[in-house]
Amino acid sequence: MHNNFKSKLTTWSMVLLTSLPIIGTSCSSDKVAETSTNNWNISGNTIVNIKPEYNKLLRNPLQGWNIYTGLGDGLISDFWEKYDHFESRIGQVKVSDYGTTLYIRGAWSYFNPEEDKYIWDENNNDIYAQRFRMLAEGAKQRNLKLAFTFVVDSRDKHEFFTPQFVKDAGAKCYETVTGTMKVWSPYPDDPIFQQKYEKFLRAFAAKYNDPDVTAYVSGFGLGKWGETHSLIYSTGDESPKQAVFDWITDLMSSLFTKVPIFINYHRCLLSTKEYQSSPSDDSKRLITEAVNKGFSLRHDAFGMKTYYSTWERGIAAKFYGIRPIIEEGGWVESSHGNSIKGDGYANFAEVRKGEFDEGKVAHVNMMDLRYSSSVKTGETHSWFNDGFTYLNEFISEGGYRLYPDKVSIPQSANIGSKVQITHRWSNLGWGYCPNNIPQWNYKYKVAFALLDKNTQKPVQTFVDETPKISDWLHGNPQTYTSDFSLQSVSAGSYTWAVGIIDSSKGNDVIGLNLSVRDDDLTPEGWVKLSDVTIK
Repeated sequence: MHNNFKSKLTTWSMVLLTSLPIIGTSCSSDKVAETSTNNWNISGNTIVNIKPEYNKLLRNPLQGWNIYTGLGDGLISDFWEKYDHFESRIGQVKVSDYGTTLYIRGAWSYFNPEEDKYIWDENNNDIYAQRFRMLAEGAKQRNLKLAFTFVVDSRDKHEFFTPQFVKDAGAKCYETVTGTMKVWSPYPDDPIFQQKYEKFLRAFAAKYNDPDVTAYVSGFGLGKWGETHSLIYSTGDESPKQAVFDWITDLMSSLFTKVPIFINYHRCLLSTKEYQSSPSDDSKRLITEAVNKGFSLRHDAFGMKTYYSTWERGIAAKFYGIRPIIEEGGWVESSHGNSIKGDGYANFAEVRKGEFDEGKVAHVNMMDLRYSSSVKTGETHSWFNDGFTYLNEFISEGGYRLYPDKVSIPQSANIGSKVQITHRWSNLGWGYCPNNIPQWNYKYKVAFALLDKNTQKPVQTFVDETPKISDWLHGNPQTYTSDFSLQSVSAGSYTWAVGIIDSSKGNDVIGLNLSVRDDDLTPEGWVKLSDVTIK
């Protein structure tokens, strides 16, 4: 847990009622007059005002639309062909032009069909490996990162979601019947199951704990649909709940050190119940414990007014600015078509609006475009037709959209001198940039650069350690005054630029795309400010 988590959590109610605390050396708001500490009129500086760009898709981590699919028999082999020529309200579109992530949800048995055999092995040519390669290679070609959920529970399935070798090794299991098929699932507190599942997760993390490939890993995989509710323990009661929680959260937080991990903020978390009107007594505590260990949050019933209500909204409000939230819509057109009226929806256009509105209240960073084997129906088709306005509105307003709206920058300076820069930053999105999660550990940082006028590439960068990007919330611009020394700069004419770097890759590698017009950007994503002469 980062040191500032406890202080943020304990003062959250106060933060909601007052302006954000001053960050760095100064703070401002568009609606509040500058204080005396905001030194804009610096001798020798010029003030640059930057216009934001509101509409383009920003391919930034943990924001935007998930293109959501499974690996089961409903997946068509020409998935990408269909999704590259998708019928929408405005005609044919390429779905990947609207998304940032390919989210793959599948059975543990798909990913690990035999012991020491994995779906990503080059010599694995079973049907699931072929589907996985098709999806992963297509995602890479379309500049989409991957995200994953695993499911171990076979209830309500017509196949086995845990690999057979787990049962053969002696794991204790229970049987259920789906239609005419008898299926089995492991008890989550069984030590053999835990040993085999841990081995799989370690192998997976060795391959996919890579932020250049993987956007996030979601859920524990336990319980119905992998949503960590409706668990059946070997004891017949909930006495193993805490031990199972500690095992899986400790394991995942130790394995995924670079890739974000998510937990369902379910009112019956790790409970034997699927739903109850009053949340389980310890659900909020367990969610907080998971957050303390580095987990972020998701919920899979947005828009379902019974399953996502006042308690869930309270969880989302409590952790706003502390952990990002991923939204999954609850109502599925192919299977819930006759049920939506119970929530007051007349059609799926209203469902899409309900999901969008609920996500806005929760400040979600991501929403989902769920796949259906019939591309003429289903959630993706519905969003591109019934909910196309909200689909685009989420791109414009959802997640985080950061930009520097005003900068006071030197016009000239001497080699070896100290320069002063005042800069103000805004977040146009309703979500937040989760730079404070332990997997990122504040790696995204504000940096100023002197660009070569011909190549537009940095010849010198200056990193400002003061701004905490995760504190930039909607409607609360943050202002900083920073001093930099020009010790290692050669005389010449340069262009000042500013950007947000990924410090894990060096001080001159842009890490986040800013909500700035293309004319003001270099090809690498630096925001051009003004010319400067160094003497």
